[in-house]
Amino acid sequence: MKQDQLHIHRFVLPLCLGLSMGSTAWAQTIDNPDVFAVAAMVAEEVELVREVMGRPFDDSPRLPASDVSQHVVYFQAQSLFRKLNQLAQEQADAERMAAPPVPEGELTPAHTIVVVEQALDQVRAVKRALGIETEADVFPPTRSSATGTFMTLLDTNRQVNLLMGAPPRPPDVFGQVTLAAVFAAGILSHLGESELLPDAPPFDGYKRPGDVYGVLLQCAEVLGRIGDVSGAPTLHISPRRNIPDDVEPGHVYDISTILVGGLALVSSTLDAEDVFPTLETPGRIFPTQVYARANVLLQQLEQIEELL
Repeated sequence: MKQDQLHIHRFVLPLCLGLSMGSTAWAQTIDNPDVFAVAAMVAEEVELVREVMGRPFDDSPRLPASDVSQHVVYFQAQSLFRKLNQLAQEQADAERMAAPPVPEGELTPAHTIVVVEQALDQVRAVKRALGIETEADVFPPTRSSATGTFMTLLDTNRQVNLLMGAPPRPPDVFGQVTLAAVFAAGILSHLGESELLPDAPPFDGYKRPGDVYGVLLQCAEVLGRIGDVSGAPTLHISPRRNIPDDVEPGHVYDISTILVGGLALVSSTLDAEDVFPTLETPGRIFPTQVYARANVLLQQLEQIEELL
């Protein structure tokens, strides 16, 4: 359990440490269209890399998300930076770097654009290593909301999954779902609940990534309602449409990171204390084991919704 606690603290501490940017005139002039323009540039650069690497194009249907806050965009930018840094390590011998931490206080597009620009630096390092001289199109700032920027970042995240030599696998998803369950346990404890971890459902057959994806979309739907009640700026996702035909672990991983970010926001909004319940990790993790853990998380979220 100590190792699991260390992993959790590595995620939680950046939420608390903050990124100091100050109230500069520059920061005040940055808005969502500026972030979208840089995010679109990252997507174009990733496409150039994809063509040279000969990897398939991700044509997954867009996630049915709405009411996206600046917090959610920032978390998605962090995720993209981490993946592109991994790709830069694989292809350009780049230094391993941590994603910028979440700033203290109110998040603004000026904070988010810093992370997206650092993601752009990572993909350009890959371009140089691969000898790609083609310049990506430059996108001037246009009218765009936080939701539009989020969609672009998520679409690019999905594409990068297909470029990495070590893309997300079921154990990676399991780790994120477990982290989400830990946040949920802390929220339940804060709300006076003594039963922090419901039992996993009985085994009813082997599962595939698509089964896990469906459960996590249900979790996201409940989390959206929890955000409304708690005042946390979580996003809303409809679980009844736009599910990819061939769900890969990368799709599931991206949903799991959205859940972790959302539950971190709810925990912070409610000022819930960290708890570390005993959560066993199987020796071998396949979609079936992730499915069981995801159902535990779904039960936790339903409990939280009832208690709020």
